[in-house]
Amino acid sequence: MTVRKVLIVDDQKSVRSMIRKWIESDPEWKVAAEASNPFEARDRILETGPDAMTLDVHMPGMDGIEFLKKLLPQYPLPVIMFSSLTTEGAGTTLEALEAGAFDFLAKPSGTPESLEETKTDLLEKLKSTIGFNAQSNFFRNASVSKLKTQTPQTSISTYKKKFILIGSSTGGTNALRTVLSNFNEHMPATLVVQHMPENFTLLFAKRLRSELGLEIREAQNNERIEAGTILIAPGDFHLTIQKNGKDYFTKLTKTEKYNGHRPSVDVLFESAEALKIADQSIGAILTGMGGDGAKGLLKLKNSGCLTVGQNKETCVVYGMPRVAFEIGAVNHQLPLDQIGEKIKALAQL
Repeated sequence: MTVRKVLIVDDQKSVRSMIRKWIESDPEWKVAAEASNPFEARDRILETGPDAMTLDVHMPGMDGIEFLKKLLPQYPLPVIMFSSLTTEGAGTTLEALEAGAFDFLAKPSGTPESLEETKTDLLEKLKSTIGFNAQSNFFRNASVSKLKTQTPQTSISTYKKKFILIGSSTGGTNALRTVLSNFNEHMPATLVVQHMPENFTLLFAKRLRSELGLEIREAQNNERIEAGTILIAPGDFHLTIQKNGKDYFTKLTKTEKYNGHRPSVDVLFESAEALKIADQSIGAILTGMGGDGAKGLLKLKNSGCLTVGQNKETCVVYGMPRVAFEIGAVNHQLPLDQIGEKIKALAQL
């Protein structure tokens, strides 16, 4: 058995000790070294050659984001950020993901339940780093301005589909930015599930809206689903579709986690299939660990939905798209930088 090495970077010794205990509870992992600041971390990376790193955002001397920007071009290893669940913490974490961080974990509240949940999440995310694709950073950091000038805008009359449904997880914030940068204000109504906790999805939607100039917002309960609008499932709520008369509306629920997630991609996809709108829809599944969304995408495809999956070469983690592809749920498997244009083309069929 190959034992993989982790570097822990945090300015608090008690936190480093806690993370060490979690990591060493799994025989497949060991702690290569600890560092209390980015300068120590740089030296430990050179000395130990870790397979992955945990990193606190706020540290003395140099913050985690600045460290990432300097580090990753030279040493493209997967970095898992530890973040607070505050709005400020969410903003900083989104910056870290944009800078190339692999994923993030919310700091536990201190209860036994939250500590155990964070430990489990950390070990799962470390396991997913085994399939980390360093080359995908090229696609994650692609210039939005360049992507937005690739093709002319399309008139509203061209689109025949009514819904675009997208699911993503690890690496998805940057993947979604790339895909949505190809959209315009006339696109079919778009609903997105990105695995994120509370506070993060609202800020993520605002950042995308500001960057892309599109009507992008966090979904509210019972709002009309309309063309030209991109709705992102709020953290800790499932997003589904319901019909009232001729119109379609969102429905947010806090039912049990599905596939370990709330929001869940499968919950969204399956709600669309149950409403018999698959033949009016396009389904897409992007980078992410696990298999959430794969079964729902297959149900959509079998009911007439046109489906797209991200290919292995451009995924940060080829998990969700892999499962979907292997069970036959994907009509078109494409590199990330081609998916937005493909969705636009399929929407006209």
